[in-house]
Amino acid sequence: MVSTGIGGWWTQGASEVTEVTMDLDTGLIWLHVTANLFWIGAIAAVGVLVLATNVDAKVRGTLAVAVYQRVGVPAFLASFVFGTARLLKDAQHYFKDTHFMHAKLLFALIVIGLHHVIGARAKKLASGEATDAGPTRALLGVFAVCAALAALTVIFKLPK
Repeated sequence: MVSTGIGGWWTQGASEVTEVTMDLDTGLIWLHVTANLFWIGAIAAVGVLVLATNVDAKVRGTLAVAVYQRVGVPAFLASFVFGTARLLKDAQHYFKDTHFMHAKLLFALIVIGLHHVIGARAKKLASGEATDAGPTRALLGVFAVCAALAALTVIFKLPK
């Protein structure tokens, strides 16, 4: 049996072998969504660390920066590359035939901006330049809402 798509997973049943394949478009979307899960989760963790009150500010900042640099930034870059690759494969579909990508990208740009602002706050804590969380609680809330709205616009193809 030959796989014609990306990957190719085989599962052995009682009396048959079933092949599951993935085409390039689906693979790019899967990689983009998986990277998003790590990215959004990492920035949420950075925000939680910045907001913690039971640990010294420099320690919180140092831990937050480690999560930001080791998980958040690489996951963001992966999300950006795979999402851009998928978008460029069929830009006509996403920007002319349907219109949900306009709204999704607006929310995504807000999330990207907040990613950098929350990461900058963590860096200020780690360096000792700041000793409090500043507006991180509100920013983290906006970050979460915009990330959810970006996902919803794609899942439900809004606006139609």
